[in-house]
Amino acid sequence: MATISDVSIINWNTADAKPVASGLERTICSQGLCGSKTLTVYQRTVAEGRKFDVQAGSDYHLVYVIEAPKAGVISFNGKSHAADEGAGVLLVPGESARFEASASKLELLHMIAPKPPAAVEEGLPGGPGYFFDRKTLRPLSDASGGRVRRFCAESSVKLLDGKRLTPTNAIQAGEMRYHEGGSSPYHRHVGTSANPDGASHCYITFKGRGVVQVGDTTQELQPGTLVYFPPGVPHRLRAHGGPLDYFEIQAWRSFKTDVLSEEPLGLKWYYDPVTPGGARVEWDQS
Repeated sequence: MATISDVSIINWNTADAKPVASGLERTICSQGLCGSKTLTVYQRTVAEGRKFDVQAGSDYHLVYVIEAPKAGVISFNGKSHAADEGAGVLLVPGESARFEASASKLELLHMIAPKPPAAVEEGLPGGPGYFFDRKTLRPLSDASGGRVRRFCAESSVKLLDGKRLTPTNAIQAGEMRYHEGGSSPYHRHVGTSANPDGASHCYITFKGRGVVQVGDTTQELQPGTLVYFPPGVPHRLRAHGGPLDYFEIQAWRSFKTDVLSEEPLGLKWYYDPVTPGGARVEWDQS
C-alpha cells in the first residue's frame, strides 16, 4: 500500500534560495528533486525595484503572482497589466514577458513544461499565449459546495464567449480554494496511450493549512509547501482548521483519473452562474 513516503514534499520556506539578478530563486520541483519528467517549478522573489524577464524558448511557461503587497507591472505582447495577486501569463514557445516589482517585492510561481507531442495535443494548435487575472477567470464549484477552482491553463474550460481558455494540453493549472471541511475524493492519476508515463502532478499551498492523505498515512501542510504525486499514487487533500488556498498543476494534460472513494457530490464541477439566480452548467471534464 502506498504511504506518504511515496510522495515528495518540499517547503519553499526552507528551500535553498539562490541569488539571481531579479532577487531570489528557489527550485521546488524538478526531475532531480522529485522525479518530475514534464514539469519544473520555481518560487521566485522579485525584489522591489527589480524585474524578472522570462523567455519561453522551446517550452511552455506559466508565471503566476502569489503575492503582491503593492501591484507591480506585467508586460506582455506590447501591453502592460497590473501584477496583482492571482494575475500572470501563459507563454507558448517563442514568447516572452516581464514582471516588474515597482513598489514592493513580488512573489511568483514559475512553471515550465516542455512542448508535448502531437498525440497529447489532440489537434490543438498550441497557442497563442495570454495574460490572465483572477477577475477574468470563470470560477467552477463542485457539487458539494466545498471547493472552488479557477483555471488559468486548461484546454477544456470554456470562457463566457464560448472560446477555450487555452488551445494546448502542455499544462493544466489553476488556483483552488477549499472551504472549511472541503476535501477531494480519494483518487489517483494514471497515464494514457498518448502519455504512458503519466502527468507530473503537484499541489502548492499558499494560505491556510491542509492535510494530505496517502493510504493510511497523512501529513499536515503549512503555507509554502509543494507536494509532488508520482503517477499512480492515490491521494486526497482536505482543508484543516479553516479555508485552504493552493495551486494545482498537471503537465502534460493527458491522464486518466481513477476515483477510489464514493463521494458523488465531489465528483461533478459546475460553472458558477454568470447572472444572479442563473442556472449552473456542468463542466465537461473530458
